[in-house]
Amino acid sequence: MSNRITHIRMSAETGSAEHIVRVKGTNSNGNWENSVAEVITYLKAGYSFYVYAANRSINVTYQKSAAGNEYIKTEPDSTKKDNLLSLPRF
Repeated sequence: MSNRITHIRMSAETGSAEHIVRVKGTNSNGNWENSVAEVITYLKAGYSFYVYAANRSINVTYQKSAAGNEYIKTEPDSTKKDNLLSLPRF
């Protein structure tokens, strides 16, 4: 099942880098909302996620930072701007 991410929620931390903590989206079953950790678990289980930007679908994947924290990101595309961070916030 393909899941389109349509909105993001950023952390409310002060003094450290702001990051995505939750996402909202839609699929053939309707609307959903998950934490980034849940999305990563689904990605590891073989589910697919994407964002729609620049008139096309861009796949979402996950990566581990140098500090060992996992986060989601989009695969590289023709734009330098971050496709996830360009989504509306909730």
